[in-house]
Amino acid sequence: MTTVYHREYYDRLFLTIEGHSNFGKYGEDIVCAGISTLAYTLLNCMLDEESAGNIKLIRKIVRDGYICLEIEYFDFSKARIKGVFDACITGLLMLEEGYPQYVRFK
Repeated sequence: MTTVYHREYYDRLFLTIEGHSNFGKYGEDIVCAGISTLAYTLLNCMLDEESAGNIKLIRKIVRDGYICLEIEYFDFSKARIKGVFDACITGLLMLEEGYPQYVRFK
């Protein structure tokens, strides 16, 4: 089971994804692949935004079966950053809807 935690607190966005979905064999798990694609897309977008001076990446922890991000956005970048973040969350929610026994939001 993969568990997703996310929240917004003032000018910060938090996302933690942990666990393996165990939908299929390692290397052939489509649910895990979908989750990983969304997570790494968000991470790389945020790294680009940090390089451009649009956010401050407060926390970035990435290891097997675990990613934790804490993002501080600025007023001028709020709409853009929240849009990217919310798109990722929407994709993860769609995976939860399609595979509720493998993905769970808390």
